[in-house]
Amino acid sequence: MFDAGAALRVVAPDQLPDATGKTPTRIPFPNNVGRLEERMWIATGLFPAVGGFVCFGGVDGQFVGIRRIGANEFRVRLRGAGDGPSHLYRSRGPSTEMILLETEEYEPREQNWYVSASTGMRDAWSALFVDESINEPVMMLARPVYGDNRSVLGVVARELSLKPLREYLQALSMDRHGLAFVAESNGNLVVSSNSDSPFGSLPGEPGKKVRVNVQDSGSPLMRQSWQLVQRYLQQHPDAVLAGDSAGSPGAGLDQPRQLISGAFPSEFGQIEVAAQVHRDAAGLNWIAVVALPRSDFWGAINSGVYKSLYLGLLVILLALLFGYAILRWALRDIRKLTLAVRSIGSGRPLAKLNIDRKDEIGELAESFQEMERHLRTDRLTSLLNRDSLIAQIEFRRRTDVEPHLFRFAVLFVDLDKFKQVNDEYGHDEGDRVLIEVGLRLQNALRKEDEVARFGGDEFIVYLPGVADEESALAISEKIYAVLNKPILMSNGEYFQIGASIGGALYPADGLDLEALLKVADKRMYSVKKFGGPAFSVDPE
Repeated sequence: MFDAGAALRVVAPDQLPDATGKTPTRIPFPNNVGRLEERMWIATGLFPAVGGFVCFGGVDGQFVGIRRIGANEFRVRLRGAGDGPSHLYRSRGPSTEMILLETEEYEPREQNWYVSASTGMRDAWSALFVDESINEPVMMLARPVYGDNRSVLGVVARELSLKPLREYLQALSMDRHGLAFVAESNGNLVVSSNSDSPFGSLPGEPGKKVRVNVQDSGSPLMRQSWQLVQRYLQQHPDAVLAGDSAGSPGAGLDQPRQLISGAFPSEFGQIEVAAQVHRDAAGLNWIAVVALPRSDFWGAINSGVYKSLYLGLLVILLALLFGYAILRWALRDIRKLTLAVRSIGSGRPLAKLNIDRKDEIGELAESFQEMERHLRTDRLTSLLNRDSLIAQIEFRRRTDVEPHLFRFAVLFVDLDKFKQVNDEYGHDEGDRVLIEVGLRLQNALRKEDEVARFGGDEFIVYLPGVADEESALAISEKIYAVLNKPILMSNGEYFQIGASIGGALYPADGLDLEALLKVADKRMYSVKKFGGPAFSVDPE
């Protein structure tokens, strides 16, 4: 409606006084066809909707009409003054070549829109009719045009298709029993959401179109809703108050201030109805009605409430699961630290914690592993220290599944010429020798064996599963051979350190590690003094 009114004001600007009595500045109407066509092309381009039709019919029979049918496709209808035929042309736009398509008889002065505007001497809406070219209901907003002496020069009109309004109603999000429609004040249907047509055919005259009244509709819901609205309007004639039309659409559409509402029983339960009357200065008098079963309405509300509740419960459940997962993740790593503390206390070998975190727990794990390394290992050689080795051997002995079959051997290794290294090369070089000896011992042993620095230049080798002297001697000879190999000193010289090795077997030589170490130590000193194998001296 705004488009239609704006298009008319481009071709024929306001000339009559408005509601406040103010008369607009007069803009003369074009006195030649060229200037008139120019204004009509501008009006067509203002609102480039396909199907928009702008036309002018003069009192002398002259007619100019432009219809957009595509982005750059127009149909132009021209008729000169008098009673001659009109000519339909194809055009690509203003100032382009026009191609004649057809010639037909068309008298604009007999059209409904021309008669209503010229006789009423004001803007007027035509009656609803079917545009055969698009097979859609349309109506025309027409405006009389005056000359200098207040004589009528003709009528300018803009066509308005009801297709967008019909599509809007049909696209409304309503329940399956809901209905929305627009009707004229006399009950003639304009558009509806259930696709009812405002036109029908007379029995026996299928080619003749007649208006369909709401009272004759096949929809009981539409009929009863309309009856309720009519009763309300009869009882409340002042229900629709004239609004301020200063900002209204092109034809001066009033803004309705009051909503008509009511309800009636039906086969679908209680039907809730809302309606509003829409009027304007050009004679429009429509009533928009929406009817919805209360059960559908409350069902939609309840469905929304239930969905919100379910969504809320789902969010709470997800939050709990997420929180539980985070808690388990945190507690899992804390439990690892707790087990590690217990492992240190019991002598159990400490496995890698595998705690890769950047928070306080991660820092605590790193600190704990560093502390555990200092507690269990020798700082110089990174071998196990004496206490750690003793604790691990005791732990394995206590936790063995078959204690009566538990067997192991220990070797006591003492370097022969370590004091000479310190005296000749210094203590820093002596530290390098101790590190090299530790590496050679680790490389000479099995994967399950352990080596620890006992103190100074003394080392202990733990051989789990070794139960006889022959096996222990074989390993000690391998160690002896490895340690007898010369060591490259920092000055480029080679030095042969050598070692003396004494051994003991569990349980043959003792039932506790301290006793075994004493036996192995005594045998080591015997080897150092007299030579011979690691088991050459029996304990006293």
